[in-house]
Amino acid sequence: MIINGGSRCNPRFFARHLSNEDENERVTLCDIRYLAAENVTDALHEMEVVALGTMTKNFFYHVNINPLETEHLTQDQWDYAAALLEKRLGLENNARFIVEHLKKGRTHRHVIWSRIDVRRMRAVTMMHDYARHQETARQLEREFGLQSVESVLGPEKAKGRRPKRRPKSWETFRGKKSGIDPHAMTTEITALYRGSRSGEEFAAALREHGYRLIKGDRRNWCLVDRAGQVHSLARRLDGVKAAELQSFMAEARK
Repeated sequence: MIINGGSRCNPRFFARHLSNEDENERVTLCDIRYLAAENVTDALHEMEVVALGTMTKNFFYHVNINPLETEHLTQDQWDYAAALLEKRLGLENNARFIVEHLKKGRTHRHVIWSRIDVRRMRAVTMMHDYARHQETARQLEREFGLQSVESVLGPEKAKGRRPKRRPKSWETFRGKKSGIDPHAMTTEITALYRGSRSGEEFAAALREHGYRLIKGDRRNWCLVDRAGQVHSLARRLDGVKAAELQSFMAEARK
């Protein structure tokens, strides 16, 4: 099971994404709690209005709960998964809604909480949320008898192993709009890297394939794809450590 997400501030985008019936075979609003709204758009708007009484920018928290394609949860298991996760995140008493998507035969759920504790009119602090996602996913796998997914935490962290880095949600959404799949891009860029003998040769190969290598403000190297979108070079390379990349690209700096 994969659980990922984070604090967000773009309700109009998520309203479109969560309600998108063109990309999903089925969209179901499963639950609304502590909200007067009866649909996704109004629920997000209501959360936004409440947040206006605070200084909170990222006023809602969005999470994907994704079993594997071959795994199917019961309603009780879905409810338990959401309850367990929100307890770990400290969002038990906050407004929320849940949307289920069926896409290509695979069911996954989106849970969206308001971060605002209306009793104190303060946002719940989201610290170490990635670790809590991982802990919850591993616990659910054990309790539901699901296939275990690699994690960067726990025993795997101690062994120095980590799963392949997945594109961030916004990178995936951006790729749908531009037509450039970040997964496919990672495969292509990694192959060019592995087939190059030096940083200069790698830079030349990137240019030949329609990419532009630039120096970023915060990152050592960035890529501009064919649609003009900027990517971290490190994020588009599979299995390449930062120190290895820095050493390899030393000549390209000259």
